[in-house]
Amino acid sequence: MTFKQRLRFYFIGFGMGLLVLAVVLNRRGCKGLNVNAQKVEQLSYQKWEISDAMRCKLKCAGFASDSLFLKDVLTCHVNYGESSVHEKPCGKYVLESSSKSAASYTLLVADCNNTSKLLDVTTKNACNCK
Repeated sequence: MTFKQRLRFYFIGFGMGLLVLAVVLNRRGCKGLNVNAQKVEQLSYQKWEISDAMRCKLKCAGFASDSLFLKDVLTCHVNYGESSVHEKPCGKYVLESSSKSAASYTLLVADCNNTSKLLDVTTKNACNCK
């Protein structure tokens, strides 16, 4: 077997390996470098504590139920510039709605161990909640 034949077999195998790797990673996805997606996913899958006043503000923002709100949280973006992540006992994160979202809002969320507490909701719509 000549060197050209060996090189050809090597590149065929290498190409097939890259193809399999591309298919696997494209389907599964990789969030290792996207810190925003990791934090939003972590917050959205925790247990949420939402007070009645915050539910009223969420209705003003256009969310009829908590499940619709939690589904929309996955599309949010974390504004780390305004967040106080290292605050004790719970870090506070500012989540801003994305362009994919049906409503425009900003959330203030406290990340406490296994629960996410909704502290404030800011919308463009005027709301008469107390």
